[in-house]
Amino acid sequence: MSDEMLTVVAMIWPVVIGGVIGAFTNFLAIKMMFHPYKEMRILGFVMPFTPGIIPKRQGDLAKAVGKVVSENLVDADGISKMLLSESTVQKLRDKVDGVVRSLQTNESTVKDFFSKYAGEERVAALVRRVKTEIEVKVDGVVSDDKIGQTIAASAVAYFEQKTTNGFLGMLSKNILGEMAKSVIEPKIATLINDVLRGDGRKMILSIVDDEIDRATSSSVASWTSKISDERVEEIKNEVVKLYIEKVTTELPRLLKTIDISRIVEEKITAMDMPTMERLVTDVANHELNMLVWLGGLLGAIIGLANLFCFV
Repeated sequence: MSDEMLTVVAMIWPVVIGGVIGAFTNFLAIKMMFHPYKEMRILGFVMPFTPGIIPKRQGDLAKAVGKVVSENLVDADGISKMLLSESTVQKLRDKVDGVVRSLQTNESTVKDFFSKYAGEERVAALVRRVKTEIEVKVDGVVSDDKIGQTIAASAVAYFEQKTTNGFLGMLSKNILGEMAKSVIEPKIATLINDVLRGDGRKMILSIVDDEIDRATSSSVASWTSKISDERVEEIKNEVVKLYIEKVTTELPRLLKTIDISRIVEEKITAMDMPTMERLVTDVANHELNMLVWLGGLLGAIIGLANLFCFV
């Protein structure tokens, strides 16, 4: 190798070595932020810089992040502004409109529709409960003697109204009227009450069962297709009004009951270190690589400076 070549190599070598050392030092420093994950011991002595900085201070890091999130990021005003923003409210309106429009074309039966979301057993139990409550109401009504009395009194009054002219009118007013009120009216009332408690009760409950079965077997579209555009708009306005009211009144109270700082702290503390390392490197990979190259550049500059200092 010629003297000129040796001279060039001698000049370049310190720059290359400085660059390699600078890049490797920064690379090692970045790795030491996470590695090793656990402390290492030799002859019972803990090796310096083990575990890495972040594994060693994971608890402190979790507390710091939790405090920052709870005090500066997750607050009632900030969340309210986001939830009540024009775009969010419009998305809610669009969602309600979409739900109503989809219901208007849904050919599933009412029973199948609710069973899809609540389960068949719950829907069947709800139908049974409704029938039972109606049966109780019907029993309460038909067991009331006033119904027969009211109907009988109305019938006698109608009879008197139709027979008020001439001799028959005078007769019905004095003799037949008194007989109807004292004899016929109580018998009619008793008859009506007996019918209601017997075949009448069965008839009413049969009609109720048929109507409930018909309602649950009809399509969702048959119930919702007649909803007008004006009513759809009213529904959207009502939903938005309720949404705004709940966000305004319930959100601050809800946030006060939730210890956000502790939740974030527990999540970070429970996070395994490979996952945390991957999370950090995915977010700041470009910047970390730039640090490595910057270390190489500074090392090369220092090597070049040393070369001129000793020439």
